[in-house]
Amino acid sequence: MNCNCGQYDAIELFREKVSERIRHTRTLKKRLETIAEHSLGEHKLLKCPLCGQYWQISCAWNWSNGKYLFKVPDIKINEWLSKPYVQPDELLIYTAMMHDYVDKNNFVETEKDCRTDGCANRAVRYSVLCLDHHIESLQAAGALPKEPQGRDLPDYIRRTKSNSSY
Repeated sequence: MNCNCGQYDAIELFREKVSERIRHTRTLKKRLETIAEHSLGEHKLLKCPLCGQYWQISCAWNWSNGKYLFKVPDIKINEWLSKPYVQPDELLIYTAMMHDYVDKNNFVETEKDCRTDGCANRAVRYSVLCLDHHIESLQAAGALPKEPQGRDLPDYIRRTKSNSSY
């Protein structure tokens, strides 16, 4: 049996690339061993018995809960169980939604300070908050999606407030 882990790179954050990985997962999974299952049942940690590459399998809710594998760094099982890796499909959806929101609105900084304690940024027009805190308040109210949960992956850039190009 040959290892084909090297044929798979990080999933590019495009819908068709996630769909493609979902299609390839069944074949790829046959060669891997499950070494841990997360208590919530959505994630599994797998390992290639030939090359030692770690993989996480997760469900892509926006793709009818299609299961897909993606490479992850070596990790101790108890660490992974406490916090699995963030799912690329969730990063894709979150980034697209946030980019759409920011693009459709014209956020202009004003001369007023953000009203959040300790924040040195300027408030945006029509708000008493800076853009980051304005978005946080909308996320808390459920009007915008919350940032995907999970351990960061080195091959995926997580858009955060400090690099908020969404």
